[in-house]
Amino acid sequence: MLSATYRQSSTFNPAAAAIDADNRLLWRFAPRRLEAETVRDAMLAVSGELNPQLGGPSFRPFKITVRNTYFYNLIDSDAAEFNRRTIYRMTVNTGKDPLLDSLDCPAPSITAPRRRNTTTTLQALALMNDSFVLRQADRFAERVCTAAENDRREQVELAYRLAYARRPTAQELAASEALARKHGVASLCWSIMNSSEFLHVR
Repeated sequence: MLSATYRQSSTFNPAAAAIDADNRLLWRFAPRRLEAETVRDAMLAVSGELNPQLGGPSFRPFKITVRNTYFYNLIDSDAAEFNRRTIYRMTVNTGKDPLLDSLDCPAPSITAPRRRNTTTTLQALALMNDSFVLRQADRFAERVCTAAENDRREQVELAYRLAYARRPTAQELAASEALARKHGVASLCWSIMNSSEFLHVR
């Protein structure tokens, strides 16, 4: 972990890419998407909704109906017990979460010594339209609007600091302020949570 290779940044180098486009010689850290559970937890964290409770029984995001057999019907609730870290989520084969499933969360019925890391249209659609994502974008917007009140620039800067741990560039600040003015702060927060920088380790 202390080697120069392990500690490389993900900065793109056109000269190195021309020689080794697949990065087989490890000239950079290859950016990778966060795991499904981490994406969900990160959204809860930036929105201020993450329930930090440790230990105890899992939360069950489904209702059970018994008609000769057991049926597991997913529920999408914003109650605090459902906002715990995803590691505490009980999963059943017939009640998988569509967002987590699209982001390659392994099925509970099989072992997964190595996770898949795919890029599909379903992932983009889930991140854009899933009710959980939309709700966290609204909560994220409420958080920055409460903290920064009516100062649009401060709201944008706070959103960037919470999501990216950095301040926006001048160009990002101008574009984000324009987006927030035209479509609302929730739309800005939604776009931040759908951005490559938020979803990838670099």
